[in-house]
Amino acid sequence: MRRLAGGIPRALPSHRTPEGAAYGSYCRAILRRLGPLGPESMPTLKEAGRVVLELERVNRDAAAAERVRNKRRRDRELARLDRRKWSLRDQLVKLERRLAELAAANGEGEDLAARIARLQRESP
Repeated sequence: MRRLAGGIPRALPSHRTPEGAAYGSYCRAILRRLGPLGPESMPTLKEAGRVVLELERVNRDAAAAERVRNKRRRDRELARLDRRKWSLRDQLVKLERRLAELAAANGEGEDLAARIARLQRESP
């Protein structure tokens, strides 16, 4: 499979859908923030994009669950979705941290705060 424009890895059967647009937007934002990533980073970027899509899907499900009339069922479903959101957010943070590590190891993508902290540690 060919990559999408900008070196974004494919993750969906069709990227001409709202989900595909959201995935592409997220991946482009990561690439703008971290700079070009090596080929070893692409599976991690792809997985982070998929987690973002799943997080959006859970948020849509939560909005639908809010409209359920049965209070017990609504509360149970919202609690389940909230646990899922926390899990997905944690997973996304870890994947983004890994992407930043890969970008820094590649010589690219070290953000300003990390660069300042590194320079302070290295200076006498």
